Amino acid sequence: MTPTHKSPQYKVNNLSEGLQRSDLKDMVDHLFTVDQFQSKMGDDKNTIVLRFRAADKEPAIDLMEFLEKGYDCILDADTSSGEERDGRYSVFVEIQRTSQAPQQIDDILEGVGQLCDCEHWRFRWYKDVISHDFTPEEFKTAVPCDPSDYEHRIKAHGTKEVSDFFDQGAIDSIEIDEDRNILFKKPFAESLMLKLIAIGEYDILKQALNGPLQLDESSRGQIIYLNKYLGNYDINKIEGHFLIRNGSNAVIVLKDRW
Repeated sequence: MTPTHKSPQYKVNNLSEGLQRSDLKDMVDHLFTVDQFQSKMGDDKNTIVLRFRAADKEPAIDLMEFLEKGYDCILDADTSSGEERDGRYSVFVEIQRTSQAPQQIDDILEGVGQLCDCEHWRFRWYKDVISHDFTPEEFKTAVPCDPSDYEHRIKAHGTKEVSDFFDQGAIDSIEIDEDRNILFKKPFAESLMLKLIAIGEYDILKQALNGPLQLDESSRGQIIYLNKYLGNYDINKIEGHFLIRNGSNAVIVLKDRW
């Protein structure tokens, strides 16, 4: 796919009722994330999701409309439904995951940079904590631009993330399949299979489970079993799910059969 966007000068001078060059100066973060959020348009392996952050609702809408109207390579642009915890708003941009994506994003940033007075952008991929200076070459190195490469790297990333989380017990190996089933193996014990629903910050995942703690005899026995197998974690059962805490992080898992 060849980028076919209109010239940045044209877009800046003709968008959103007179939006002008530098009108979004200091309104948009110069760091954006890649593949941190799921695609609305299709399979994540085929779609790259960019997330920009704006200081307020109106700049977010202006940026979304600028992107949506100005670039043919953009599949969809949208804003977050409401104000986020820090008072900011997100703008999500989806493009096809192809070898042309790095150059397409470079073209997009050239136009957005005129609105924001930004010549140097940084990006962070997926759940990486390290950010990179944006160039098409650096983007191609840090971000999978091929569907099969994306699947391979996401699987490897997920396995490491889960392995790092479960560090309290004597687990011999951890494997995750395509359906997010986690297989635990440890010496002198049967293997354990859990379904991974989510992994992230404890405070956020706790809010996702709104029901009361399940304190019946069967649930208590299941929690004791998981503690003995996995290690010394804070485990609660809520709405049939197990919320397992390790410091400030947590996982939500399911186990269908006992």
